Formats: sequence, C-alpha cells, structure tokens
Amino acid sequence: MAAHGTFTDWLRLHAITADSLDPEAPLDDLEPLREMIGTARVVAIGENAHHVREFYLLRHRLLRFLVERCGFTAFAFEAPFTEAHAIDAWVQGGPGTVHEVAAVGAGAGNLGRCAEMYDLLTWMREHNRDAATPLRFAGSIISSRQPALAAVADYLRWADRDALPLLEQIRTLAKAFHHTSIFRVLDQYTASEHAVQDAMTATISRLLGRMETMTAYQCSQGREREHATALQHLRGVWYGDHSLRDFAGRGIPTGSAAADAFLAESVLRLLADGPSDGRILLAVHNCHIRKTVVAHEGAFGLFPAGYHLAQALGEDYIAIAATSGGGRTAEVRPESGHPLGFQVHDHAQPPLPGTSVESTFVTESPLTIADLRTARRAVTDSHTFQQMRMEHYLTDVDVFDAYDAIAYIPYTTCTDYVDAQPQSTTQQP
Repeated sequence: MAAHGTFTDWLRLHAITADSLDPEAPLDDLEPLREMIGTARVVAIGENAHHVREFYLLRHRLLRFLVERCGFTAFAFEAPFTEAHAIDAWVQGGPGTVHEVAAVGAGAGNLGRCAEMYDLLTWMREHNRDAATPLRFAGSIISSRQPALAAVADYLRWADRDALPLLEQIRTLAKAFHHTSIFRVLDQYTASEHAVQDAMTATISRLLGRMETMTAYQCSQGREREHATALQHLRGVWYGDHSLRDFAGRGIPTGSAAADAFLAESVLRLLADGPSDGRILLAVHNCHIRKTVVAHEGAFGLFPAGYHLAQALGEDYIAIAATSGGGRTAEVRPESGHPLGFQVHDHAQPPLPGTSVESTFVTESPLTIADLRTARRAVTDSHTFQQMRMEHYLTDVDVFDAYDAIAYIPYTTCTDYVDAQPQSTTQQP
C-alpha cells in the first residue's frame, strides 16, 4: 500500500497509549507491545537524559510487563559490568540493603541513587523469591579499573598463577590515574607521561593475549563460565584503556566507540550465559541503543552499541528511544571543583522545532509508543524528522533509521538525586 498522510496523523490512529507510568498499575494497557516486540531477544529502552524520574518509572513498568507476560530473564542496566555483580547477588537474595548495593553496584555516575531505582531493584528481589528462573541484573558498561582488575586477580590466583605478575604490573601502573570519577581519571591520564601510558597499554594487551590463548585449556578444566567472566572483566579494562588513549589524542578519535563495543559485547555475553530462551531488557541512554553509525567529520568508526547488536542479532534486537515533550531534564556537566568531578543540573526543556520527532506527539497520555517500522511504510514525512531531545538540547539523528520505536512521555522531572547530590565548590556564573 502506498504511503499517505503524516506521521502525526498516523500517531492519532495507531500509536500505543498507556494509562499510567506507575510500575504497580495493571499491565493490560501494555498488551499491544507483545506484538510490537515479537520474538526479539534483546529489547533496548533508552532515555534522552540520565537522572529523569519518568524514565525510571517507564523502565520499571516495561520490565514488569516483559518479565511477567513475555518471559524476559535479565535486566541489563547502564551500570559497570564488574560492580553490578553486587546488585545481581542482592536481587537474588544476597545480604545488604538496597541503598548499599545500589551505591556500590550502579557506578560513580550515581544512576542507582534515587527512589525509583530502589523500587525497581526491590521489585526484582521480591519477584525472585518465587521465580522458577531468577531474574538477573547485569551491568553493561566499562567498570572502574581497580574493581575489574581485582576480579581478574581473584580468578588468576586459582586458574593461572603464572599470569599474576602481569596483572600486578597493570595494577601498579593504574595507581597513577585511579579515581571513582571518569572525569578525574581522564584528567589524570592526560597529564601522565607517555611512557606510563604506553606501558599500561602494552601490559594490558599482554595479559589479554595470555588469557585468550588459555581459553581452550580453561574450558577443558570445566572453567568455561568463570574464564569467560574473568575475560570480560579484563576486556573492559582493555577497552577502557583505548578510550583513555583516544581522549588524550593518542589513539583514533572515535568518541565512545570502545565503550559502545564493550556494552554490546556484555549484552551478547549475558545472552549466551543465560537460558536458551533467555530475553533481555537493556536500559541505557538513547545514544547507545541507536542502530545507525554516528557520522562526525574525522571520526569514522563511531558505532553505537545498538549498531553492533543489530548486526549480531538482526530482528532479534529492537531499539526503543524514550523521549519527552516538556517539563524538566538533567544535564551531567564535568566540574573540577566538584567532589565527584561532575554535577547534575536541572534544566527546563527547550522549545521544539518541527524537525524534532517530539513535535509530532499531541497526546497527553502518560505514555505513547509508536512503532516506527510500521509507521514508515504508511507516512510520507518520515525523512523530515532529523532531531530529537538529548538532555537540555536537541541532537541530530535520522530518527526513523536509528530506532525501531519511540516511547514518548509528555512531561518529565528530575529524580531526587539531583536535589540531594553533593554541591560543587566551584562558583557558578
């Protein structure tokens, strides 16, 4: 059938609308999502900014639906791969409080420190009390170097003691630029001597080579899963080192390419480790889940995690960008005078131009979801939407190519973390 009409017209007739963002609300209004996601094994739900309350609520409600009605088995969050193991242990009945494990396991970006995330993790723990197949929590992004190296050391002590001297060399070198804040680490790394940087890169690569060549033997000893996990901890260190070199101008300037490659690998690893019918809800920023290459002059090679996942999984990967109409949003800004190296600022949403996909949504429903794959075949103006919200500004993106669906929320606010965060010592203009 030939395309006719506008995307706005299509939305009025065919968009999925939900009655509530309340995670505890009945789930029947989300039933149309079952057909939209089909048999996909990885469904990514993004956000246009971190620290936004309504995006946490959206993910919690979708997680409930996908677990209870579609058999999803894991929740992969934008948390460090290594540190997030503490949260996974807790949601499966481990010791501690939700505040303690969220502080440890969700990383220095503090994405776990808000009431909405505490509620989501508590729901996972309660669900697992009676679940035949426990729902797993997993981190998907590069960890802080020291925790990852500690996890590798724990494995090598009993599996390959001959490799420990290399590991200790890396840990010694890493002391020159270690901080919980990535912004502080970037500054420390850039200021370090090139000889130290090169020694770090070479030694990490040597240890990675050793562990790769030991894979067949370790599997023959019944250590396949332990070895794969330790190797993923180390690959995070290796990817993190490449990111630092890129930032310092000593690599290929491809932005977050290394981080996105690791994110995709972590999700695929989780899929391979899980049950044969396992399915994953991936919750990370919109910029990571997009399926298209990020084109910037002089930066060929910036492939988002969503690009890698789409190439690996085909139709088994679905990317849903979450965005908003008005209200407030959050900006994460590096600040040298802040104890964490960054501060989160509360902003009003800017006005929307006609080229922004959000401008087409004229509904006040708490949630509207549009299947862009279906809409594209029916509308004539899909090519005109070349912008969408990101934090407090608009970013350029061919929306219909980059995402499979849009989840639209008319009004957003910041989480309680934004008000409670430590304050900068730097005077703001």
